[in-house]
Amino acid sequence: MTNQPDLADLTAVGDDGAPICLACQWRCALPPGATGRCMVRSGSTEGIVLHNHGLIAGASIGPIEDHRFWHFFPDSLVLAIGGWGYATVADQGRGPYGAIPDDPAKQRRLEANRAANFALERLCRGVVWAFGEPAVNHEYVRGLVQLSRASSRYTAMVTTGAMTIEALDQVGHYLDGMNLDLRGFSDASYARLGGIPHWRNVLAVAERTHHHWKCHMEVTTRIHHGVNDDNDELRALIEWIKDGLGPHTPWHVLPGDAGSETTAATMRARRMAMELGLQYVYGAEPNQSTRCPSCHNTLITRTGGVARLVGLNGTACAVCGHDSRLHLSIFKPR
Repeated sequence: MTNQPDLADLTAVGDDGAPICLACQWRCALPPGATGRCMVRSGSTEGIVLHNHGLIAGASIGPIEDHRFWHFFPDSLVLAIGGWGYATVADQGRGPYGAIPDDPAKQRRLEANRAANFALERLCRGVVWAFGEPAVNHEYVRGLVQLSRASSRYTAMVTTGAMTIEALDQVGHYLDGMNLDLRGFSDASYARLGGIPHWRNVLAVAERTHHHWKCHMEVTTRIHHGVNDDNDELRALIEWIKDGLGPHTPWHVLPGDAGSETTAATMRARRMAMELGLQYVYGAEPNQSTRCPSCHNTLITRTGGVARLVGLNGTACAVCGHDSRLHLSIFKPR
């Protein structure tokens, strides 16, 4: 493979001398000939080989709201980009960005510096890793967020939280926002919908992202009837968002399956979240506004895919002064 980055700072050595990949929570041992759970990293006599490095699975320019960032630089244009590979077993069989195309003509390559420059040239306010799992594209993501922040672009990622703390700490300083795809809040839910070992490590990654690296957080959960919609599980999930990330954290509650049972479960989850004290709860329907949780003044309108800030002085409600905790600056709080 060409243009392989140096992996020494994200590789451990096992008792048998085989390199261990520290990009995601599987921590795969990769002796020569072995392939990682992600299916895009393997072992060779020279160490770990990245088969997906620099290969782009998708790229588009559009509003940041398209990627379920609704309190993060509203109404801004973003370059959304992504690569091949998943860390979650549940995604590998059905996700669109799992297998690198066999046809070389379909293997689009875009170096991180060119992507960052493209965002700047097209007047994008930021860059978001939105397609595929950033954990298994770590080296590319690290370069992209470093270069983008150097040109005063904001940076964000949509992730299952599958990265290790070691990997997070390499990008945290350059990262502004994260939307966490939280699959559920039980061993059973993650066995069905995630396939990540020790799923509570996902929570630790999210909490460190928010509290240590001062990143804006939003959470998305897709409700699957009979899988992750048990009342006790939902209550535990909501309480974790409120206590672990803060009651101002937006929670996007979406139907994961079709059917009236899932629709009812999704509505039940939203009602429960509001009753338990989450201030901003959103569903799948279009044109949802953001209202002040204190006086219910409209802060952001969303109509026809366009968001507008209408009731704010900075990040405070223009009527009652309540701090909405919107993220509008690349300068992180101390």
